[in-house]
Amino acid sequence: MPVSAGLLADVDGYHDALTAYRSGDVNPMVQQFADASLRAVRNARQMVEDIRSIRTSWDERPKARRDSNAWRLLDVLARRPVLNSSAAAEELGVKQPNIYPPLRGLVSAGIAKSKAEHQLGPFWRSDEVLAATDAFAERAGRRSAAGAG
Repeated sequence: MPVSAGLLADVDGYHDALTAYRSGDVNPMVQQFADASLRAVRNARQMVEDIRSIRTSWDERPKARRDSNAWRLLDVLARRPVLNSSAAAEELGVKQPNIYPPLRGLVSAGIAKSKAEHQLGPFWRSDEVLAATDAFAERAGRRSAAGAG
C-alpha cells in the first residue's frame, strides 16, 4: 500500500513536516511517514476485510449448478470488479462464448451489473466491490472531483 494513501489523511500535518524538514528538523517528517504507513496499512486491511465480507455474502445468491463457472467468477469479480467477457473468459480459461451464461447468472443474482460503454461492448461490474474501493479512497483522504476547485 503506498504511503501516500496514509499521507493524504493529514495533508496539513504533512505540509508542516515539510516546512520543518526544510528548516533542518527531520523528526516531524519521520513521524508523518510512520503515521502515514500505519494509516495505510489499517486502511488496506479494512478494504481486504470489506471485500472478503462482500465475497462471503455472495455464496448463497447465485442460482447456478455447483459446477457452473458462475461460482468461479465470484472470486474473479471480487478481485477484478470491472471486466469484459474476454477478460472473464481468460481468467477462467474458457472460450469467450461460454462465459455469457455464468455472467448472466451473476446479473440475475444481483451480484454483477452489465452495461455497454463507449461502443466497446458490454462490461460487467460489482458495485459492492467498487463501493468498498471508493470507501478505501475516502478513508485515505482522496479528494473527489466534485469537491475539488
